[in-house]
Amino acid sequence: MSAVAAALDVARPHLSAMRNQPPPRSRGRPPLPDAELVADIRLLVADLPTYGYRRVHALLRRDAEKAGRAAPNPKRVYLEMKVHGLLLRRGGERHEERRHDGRVAVDQRNTRWCSDGLEIACDNGEKVRVAFALDCCDR
Repeated sequence: MSAVAAALDVARPHLSAMRNQPPPRSRGRPPLPDAELVADIRLLVADLPTYGYRRVHALLRRDAEKAGRAAPNPKRVYLEMKVHGLLLRRGGERHEERRHDGRVAVDQRNTRWCSDGLEIACDNGEKVRVAFALDCCDR
C-alpha cells in the first residue's frame, strides 16, 4: 500500500480509509405508490376538467379527512398531475388564433353608448371624480 500511495502522491491513511469506506446509503425515502392517488385525481378531473392542482388537492384533503386517512402533500399532487398530463394549460398560451368576426361600429346615433369613470387624488387630500358617457356611433 505504501508503494501505491507514493506513486499516486496520496497519504497512505487516506487510501486505507477510502478502501474501507462503507457503501453509500440512498438518500431520501422511497417513492410512495401513486396508483391510488392518480385514480382519485383522474376521478376528480373527469368531472371537473377546469380544476387545477390546488383545487384538486383541497378536494383530496377534504375526502381524506372524511375517511380518516392522511391527506396527500400538495407538491405530490402537482407532481403526479404533471407526470400524467393532468395539469391545466397556462393562461398565456393559445394554440388557436381567435378572430373577431362581429361588427363593433353602429350606423345610427343613440344606439350604443359606453361610459366610464375615474378618480384623481390631489396633493391636498381631496379627490376629483370624473364620469363620462360617449355615443359609440363613430367607433
